[in-house]
Amino acid sequence: MGDLLRRTREEKGLLLEQVEQETRIRVQFLQALEEEDYDRLPAPVYVKGFLRNYAAYLGLDPQEVLSLCQEAETIAPAVAAPAMLDEPLEPVTIRRSWQVLVLVSAIVVVLALWAYQRYYGGTLPFTRAVATPTAVPTTTPTSVPASPTVPPTVAPSPTRTLRPTATPTVVGLHLSIEIIDQRSWLLVLADGERVFAGILEPGAKDSWTANERMVLRSGNAGAVRVTLNGQDLGLFGEAGQVLEQEWTMPGVPTRTPVPTTAT
Repeated sequence: MGDLLRRTREEKGLLLEQVEQETRIRVQFLQALEEEDYDRLPAPVYVKGFLRNYAAYLGLDPQEVLSLCQEAETIAPAVAAPAMLDEPLEPVTIRRSWQVLVLVSAIVVVLALWAYQRYYGGTLPFTRAVATPTAVPTTTPTSVPASPTVPPTVAPSPTRTLRPTATPTVVGLHLSIEIIDQRSWLLVLADGERVFAGILEPGAKDSWTANERMVLRSGNAGAVRVTLNGQDLGLFGEAGQVLEQEWTMPGVPTRTPVPTTAT
């Protein structure tokens, strides 16, 4: 019987794997039928079903194949594995479902522990012991005659003598100039000595110091801003005007520009 099955399959050029896909009979059972190894086969009722399907698939007469299997009725019953490929998938599915259930349960437990620790501080509830206050004996105070209150002696504060603020004495003459928006020619004399002579551009600043006398001459008085000893005297004159001014100690006289003839 086994040789007939194997020979017919090989003549058709079929592999056991191909037969398995078409008949849904496992390769191990097909090989056991061809080798007539009944110890590897399930119960006889499954063996007969295998033979019918395999023979019909190969184009053989199923009844003739069954008649050749003289031991088909005498095979000892065994714990049969399911014959079809679809049937063994159920235990696998159940096992996987069980594994998923265990995994989900573990996740739920972990989340529950995490939530408990977060909201309750990770400590188990406990009963706080409340101490019973011990009664403290009270004593009635004995009245003591009050001593007369003596007002504190306030020492008279010393009278502060206000001294007049000394007016700072201006020592010397300090002249500062700033060229505003046009260039100007300047001549500066300090105590009779020429300390500057030249043309300054807009934005230029300079200063000089004299002990007794300071003279300033400008070829464009409206472009020169003058400051003497910290006092802003404003513009030296009119734009394009040639002026000369002299300051002497001990005070700063009112500025009286002296027009000069441009040379």
